[in-house]
Amino acid sequence: MKLPATTHKLAIILVLVFLGLELNAQEDSSDPDQEYGQVADSIERAEHTYVNYELNHFTGNENSVNFNQYYQNFDRMMRYGIGKMNVVHFGGSHLQADIWSNLLRERLQTIDTNIQGSRGILFPFKAAKTNRPYSYYVDWTGEWQGHRSSYSKHDNTWGVSGITATTTDSLVTLKITFHQSPIPIKTKKFTLLSNLDSTDYELIVKAENDNYVHTFPQSDGYLRVEYGFEVDSIELIFKKHGNSDAELKFYGLISNNYRPGITYHSIGVNGSRFVSFQRCELFEEQLAYLKPDLLIMSIGTNDSSEPGYDSATYQSNFRLFLEQARRVNPNCAIMLTVPNDNYVRRKYHNDNLASVRSVTYELAEEFDAKVWDLYGLMGDAGSAQTWRDAGMMKSDLVHFTKDGYLLKGDLFYQAFLEDYLKWYNEQQPIWTE
Repeated sequence: MKLPATTHKLAIILVLVFLGLELNAQEDSSDPDQEYGQVADSIERAEHTYVNYELNHFTGNENSVNFNQYYQNFDRMMRYGIGKMNVVHFGGSHLQADIWSNLLRERLQTIDTNIQGSRGILFPFKAAKTNRPYSYYVDWTGEWQGHRSSYSKHDNTWGVSGITATTTDSLVTLKITFHQSPIPIKTKKFTLLSNLDSTDYELIVKAENDNYVHTFPQSDGYLRVEYGFEVDSIELIFKKHGNSDAELKFYGLISNNYRPGITYHSIGVNGSRFVSFQRCELFEEQLAYLKPDLLIMSIGTNDSSEPGYDSATYQSNFRLFLEQARRVNPNCAIMLTVPNDNYVRRKYHNDNLASVRSVTYELAEEFDAKVWDLYGLMGDAGSAQTWRDAGMMKSDLVHFTKDGYLLKGDLFYQAFLEDYLKWYNEQQPIWTE
């Protein structure tokens, strides 16, 4: 049942109050809910004294045309409960585990439980012999090999995910199941990104006896698969015919459905740099299948900590990536996140981060983008040690603990909702009583 439009506004305001944001939404200052929000805000700040909350805002191009359009579409989706929007979030090892990105996914998909969206791109990381995201399992049979574009000794074909799983076995399987989600993950259709059409492999999609499966080959060789009704898991069988030495290349699988809401694609591979994605010859072709409405960029830690870092080269590589995204969707909203404070080999501070932040703001101006300055809100240079002492960063002074990633996700979400509400208050009233 669709909620009244006013309920959508109330739902978002309640989320903001729960997170402790001070709302400036033209309410009377004596409103008890607003007073509660201020108390909650004080409690949160007292708990996380190492966070520079004054900097937890979206900055950069504050009048971004593309972001204004994104918020307008987001608002329309929340108001009427129709339409789908795609967030594509790129990163490295910080995203491969999919902790803070999955928190953002869950937050955005539960603002209104009638507007849940779909899961997005998936990959069999464990089959490819690397760590998996916490938000889904992949069981497999057969021998698979993993190839990362971020690893210079690997040589293969890559797409939008920057990692490829390959096999030459005659019979292999993949089964994807979801868990630990506040809402059930449902798949009605998916797109298989692979080289299946150019091999001797046959794909068999398993389903319950009362369900059916239809396959629709795409013009570029990929495959769209649709079930008769939604499923909780995805089970694939790849069977090779004959004795050929054909190699199956698996680039990813996009889980989708017909439900309105946000689809949050999280793409992270250990060691990723901007130059890693320059090796991905199928990048733009496959990014088009993700249909990005909002691009979140969280790459830069590995680039900035390399010996011989040069700001001009860093900016050039960053720009090339953004140009690729804009070719896929010229109107895509772009959020650039400044990398967290970090150290090299635990004892050498990454002194290039101030330069990285300057480049980020320059590119934000060039690409009509916004910026989330994680480096600044952490406390700038040396703050990684403070976060480590608080149990929010690991001893390597690069990666966060689980609690740290969850805090990071909450901080970003607060900034997002605050920025959206600021846009909302500047518009003519959209929700009507």
